[in-house]
Order: sequence, then structure tokens, then C-alpha cells
Amino acid sequence: MERITKGKCPQLSLLQDPSYGVPSDVTFQIIKDGEENEEMLGEVTGHKVVLAAYSTVFRDQFFGPLRQTKDIIPVEQTTLDAFKKLVDYIYSKDIDWDGVTVKEMYEVVDLAEKYRMPRLMEEMKTQIVKVPITVDSLMEVAHIATGFSALFPDVSSALLLTCAKFLQKKVQTQDQQLQFAVSQSGGGQEAAALKLLVLVRDLPPLVCANCGKETCLDGQPLVGSAEFVGGRKMRVSRNCSDYWGVDGGHFAGKVYTVDSLKNNKEVWVIEECGKRTNYYFVWTATNIPTFCYNCC
Repeated sequence: MERITKGKCPQLSLLQDPSYGVPSDVTFQIIKDGEENEEMLGEVTGHKVVLAAYSTVFRDQFFGPLRQTKDIIPVEQTTLDAFKKLVDYIYSKDIDWDGVTVKEMYEVVDLAEKYRMPRLMEEMKTQIVKVPITVDSLMEVAHIATGFSALFPDVSSALLLTCAKFLQKKVQTQDQQLQFAVSQSGGGQEAAALKLLVLVRDLPPLVCANCGKETCLDGQPLVGSAEFVGGRKMRVSRNCSDYWGVDGGHFAGKVYTVDSLKNNKEVWVIEECGKRTNYYFVWTATNIPTFCYNCC
């Protein structure tokens, strides 16, 4: 899944190229708060009029009644990378989110809120749900999203829903859900686990992508022409030895994809090699279905 924010006006990014000949007129110094002294993390430059066009906060800061007259402005309570991404978004640069952690993305979310940039907030909502989730990272991601729920409810709700959809595939029975809840007890992430289980409860039931059923029909026979839907995966039924040979013969173990019905007795299939051929879907001599679902 591509995790790139595409700039909608690439020409605008030329303004950040010093060789283009349009000098910046404001410098932001990103300051890291320290107990004893402050540390400057780096600088980001820009053009006041461009920044003001994208953010009413920048507009008021540079052109409002209480405008700042300084050209060097300190910025605290953020990171250099987050502020760079904010400015890159304004200047319509492509932003690659691969390798950016959930916490780092929330830093950009915070800036989108601070500078009142609703389009950037929507983009962050779109991008944050693309964060790769694994069994090992699920609870960390959900815990972070839960922690930011009060500040950024829309973004956090979207991310938690993504986590819940992932979890739903892993804990499909009540016993599995109970086991998941018990496994999270005492780990400090109980609130996130509870949120996920509530969301899982309210999600539509999962259906198998191949057979289309809540209870997967893998290995069950395809009965009737209506079940031979284009794209459906099948394997031969070993119960139909009169047609395929003993235990499926040399057809056993192969996967066939439904192409279309040929008539009321035969079906066109695509073999693994790409060859299109046809077979009976019910062997007339014994009235036994010749194919079964191959969902795994």
C-alpha cells in the first residue's frame, strides 16, 4: 500500500530551492525544551505569504493586527521532522510516510491542529490508517491511538478501527476474544484492549474472500451452478474418484479458478498454468460434485 502524500502543485516547491531566486523571508527555529537550557534542533525557512495562504494562524501571525515583525521565530513543543513535513505539505512536496512511526505521525497531526490546517488533518487521517500493523505492533499502535483520543478523536477513531479490523481476523470466537483480554491484563494497555474488543463486537461479521460465507466452506463441495462464480478458487473433490481417478489422481493438489459456466453441466476454469479448459461440475454417472472450495 502506497504511503505517499502527493503534492498537488509541484511548481510551488520551487520556492524552497535557493537557486530558483526567490529568497525566504522567515526562519523557524525548532527548539527542544530542556531542564537547564534550550537546544535548537534546526531551522526551517519559508515565505510568509505562502504560509499565510494555507494557515489562518500563519496569516494572523504575519499579517494580523498583532503581527510579528521578527523574521526569526522560535517554535517549541514539536520536532524538526514534524515541522518540516508541515512546511513540505504547504509547499506541495511529495511526502513519503514509509518508516514514519505512529508517534511521529501524531506530531504532524498536532501541528495540523495547532496551525488550523483541516486539509492536512484529513490527509493525516488518510495516511495514519495505512500504518502497517502486525501481531507484535497491534497493541502499541492501539495504545498510542487511545492516548490521543481526547485530543484528536477523528484521527484516533480511524486508527483504532483499523486496529480492530486487524484484530477481528485473529480473534473470531468468544473464547479467542476472552483469551486476548486476559493476555492484556496487567500490561498497562487494558484501556486500548477494551476499546478494540468493543469495536470488534460492532464490526460486520467477517466473510471468506473466496466462498463469501461467514463460516468458511474450504474443502466443502460446490453444489449447483450458482456457486461457480468467476474468480472463485477450487480444487478437485477426492470423493469423485470415478471422474478424477483414485484420491483425485494427477489432478489432486492443483488449484483451479472459475472462469464461467459453459452449460448446465460444465464449467470453464483457468488452470495454474493459465490454460483455459472445461470440466463437469457434477459427474453425471454418480451425481457427485467434482469440485470443492479452495479457500486456504
